[in-house]
Amino acid sequence: KYLYIFMVYNSEDFTITYFYGGKVKKRVLIGIVVVLCIILGIIFISREMDGIIGSKEKVTQEQLYQVEGDEVALVYNYSLQKAKAIYKDGVVYVPLNWTRAILNDKFYYSDDEKLLSYALPTEIVYANFENVDNNGKPLLLESDGKVYLSIETIKAYTDVWVDSYTDSEIKRVYINNTFGSYDVATIKSKSGLRVDADNWSASIENAELKKDENVTIVEQNEKWYKVFTQSGLMGYVKKNHLKNFTQAERQSGFVKPEYTSISMDEKVVLGWHQVTTAAANSGMEKVVANTSGMNVISPTWFKLSDNKGNYTSIASKDYVDAAHKKNLQVWPLIDNFSKDISTLKILSSSENRKNLISNLIADAKKYGFDGINIDFESLTQDNAPHFIQFIRELSVSCRNNKIVLSVDVPIPASYNMYYERDELAEVVDYVINMGYDEHYSGSDEGSSASIDFVKNSITDSLTEVPKEKLINAVPVYTRVWTKENDKVTSTALGMVGAATWVKENNVNLTWDEEVGQYVGQTTVGNATKYIWMEDERSMKLKMDAVKEADLAGVAVWKLGLEPKEIWDVISYK
Repeated sequence: KYLYIFMVYNSEDFTITYFYGGKVKKRVLIGIVVVLCIILGIIFISREMDGIIGSKEKVTQEQLYQVEGDEVALVYNYSLQKAKAIYKDGVVYVPLNWTRAILNDKFYYSDDEKLLSYALPTEIVYANFENVDNNGKPLLLESDGKVYLSIETIKAYTDVWVDSYTDSEIKRVYINNTFGSYDVATIKSKSGLRVDADNWSASIENAELKKDENVTIVEQNEKWYKVFTQSGLMGYVKKNHLKNFTQAERQSGFVKPEYTSISMDEKVVLGWHQVTTAAANSGMEKVVANTSGMNVISPTWFKLSDNKGNYTSIASKDYVDAAHKKNLQVWPLIDNFSKDISTLKILSSSENRKNLISNLIADAKKYGFDGINIDFESLTQDNAPHFIQFIRELSVSCRNNKIVLSVDVPIPASYNMYYERDELAEVVDYVINMGYDEHYSGSDEGSSASIDFVKNSITDSLTEVPKEKLINAVPVYTRVWTKENDKVTSTALGMVGAATWVKENNVNLTWDEEVGQYVGQTTVGNATKYIWMEDERSMKLKMDAVKEADLAGVAVWKLGLEPKEIWDVISYK
């Protein structure tokens, strides 16, 4: 007599598949069936009686939350964080770096000054380690070289709700920023709370769920639910151990600050007027006469000159008055192009930022201009946070004085996302995407702004900046590239100058559909010269992209390089 049996057990859904064969006596077969029934019964019971059948392993709350003493477990949106808060004198203090990274990056802290700054729409709030709340508790705390912020301070400026459990030995704080409806349920009968969604997972010590206890459901799986208990614990319980499934509502009482903006009644058509001396201001009449449809002029008047926030100025009241008579707003530009200054040193100091901002606002009142255009380039990962804070603080003064604030940014790329265009867009009136220099002095030869380059930069910018605030800048220049012995050099030419160069060198131009420009080349001695032209046809493609995206406007770099007729294309009619 012989018998063979194959059994396959699935621990996920507690099923057994079995096969048998061979010649057996009837009583043997009955015995086999009985054994299988017992196995199936055990499995059924284990599904219904958590804690009776399953893992007997226990995990302490200390092991689960990984804190001891005055450490406080941080749980964000019901997910345990690696960072830990601390508890001192009845107050929970949360790591500032974690707060900035996860909850609210408007909390700006200077290590050198030991100063916390927060830019609200119309004022800037400061705090140091001596400042206390209404209960006399410090707002800031330093421990083991790390800065911590009181949970109440966080709540005052951040749309979150908080549950703190600091009376027990294992302290924990739950911070959530989700509002609206959520699921709740009631425990059917006494149950265990497990670490994972598995009957063989370890159970949490001293975390028994009582009959009719209410829990919040924070995660739903097919057979297991992650719940948050009234005693402030998290863990998994079987779905069939729950009843009375209902929904509750959680509403926010936080009043979000409104960072209001100034918006022109028409599309912005801005022209940058590069002036390098006070005498050059007289050229405004000439460059403006060549335009049509332009409503904003931005003279390059201000240049940072030292590391204290001071700058050189060639501003002119007569210039502003003359522009206003032509119905032009004036938004002077300030740049950081001087090799004698450190953008990091200027912007990382609250005193330097204050000095720079007060100087700009004073000049706005003195000369009567309408806006300020910030053109700080070549920013690095290190100085970007300070730049963003400077823009936030400057926006406060501009908002209070009804001065238009615009900021120039490079096209979005993986290596410059630290510009945080969405954060800039929240507080400024306009963000200007510098949609040129696809190829630049020092790069390989190519177009300054091919059509795909322009379209992609607009599309990428709109993921961070609303169209009502986004201005796309276009070039009225190109480059003549010279390639000789594998060495590439270039010379910038305005549209008028480029057309002259093509004519004088008898360059044959052909339209390149891919780049959206006429291109040409010629040989001079051992050198090959290339050009990607900007003309009415290429500019129309760029303006079509601007109009199709319904952007706030267009900006032109720079006035004086373009033929008069190009304004029929640029004027955004």
